[in-house]
Amino acid sequence: MASPTPSDLAWLLIGCALLSSLVTLLVVGLAVKFWLGPKLERHIDSRFEAGADRLTERFVAVLTGKSRDLIRDRARDLARLVGGRRARDDGEPPLE
Repeated sequence: MASPTPSDLAWLLIGCALLSSLVTLLVVGLAVKFWLGPKLERHIDSRFEAGADRLTERFVAVLTGKSRDLIRDRARDLARLVGGRRARDDGEPPLE
């Protein structure tokens, strides 16, 4: 058998590199299709469901007129958080 020429070695090297890339792409593609894809799809579905539930709650609150009360309560909670004051019942006199 004759010894390989430099051009034969170059073609062999290119062929091995292409084969290696093909195997890597195949493994990554299978991992995405059967493992990462379904996991990502379940995560996105759960986020969409949670967002739809929150949107439904807000819509019902607007229709029933509770949105004003919710906004006022959230504003009070935020003011207490920022101001560091304790919660006050409506029956207590204001602090002076």
